[in-house]
Amino acid sequence: MSRELIIILGLSFGFALFLTMFIFWVQQMRDAVPGYKRPLPAVRYHQETVQCLQSAYRAAGTIEGMLLLASRKCRQKKARKRFRAAGSYLKGSRYRDYETALYLFASDGSPDCKKLFTYIIELEVQKKRGLPMKKE
Repeated sequence: MSRELIIILGLSFGFALFLTMFIFWVQQMRDAVPGYKRPLPAVRYHQETVQCLQSAYRAAGTIEGMLLLASRKCRQKKARKRFRAAGSYLKGSRYRDYETALYLFASDGSPDCKKLFTYIIELEVQKKRGLPMKKE
């Protein structure tokens, strides 16, 4: 091989290596910012999305599981982004409360969505706080 060809191959390999390392670095920097701190898209949920949330909660049994399943099964791309942000808030924020995660991050602001999330939070409260058995 000629000397010029070896130099060209070496430079192209070096550039490919640099490009690969740069892509990994950019992806790592992007993942360093939690989902709930990124800007969220404005969205109106279809009836299908609300039904997806209901079935995801029935299947998972927890709010975290509901958000995870809904972010995978929902057809609306903007809704999936909001569900991932709500899950990220529950996982990595300082407060980790369900109300903020559902009403602020996962909700579209419609009355149907608020009603659904209120019902889900009530179910979670009922799980945590049960009535003692009455002694006779």
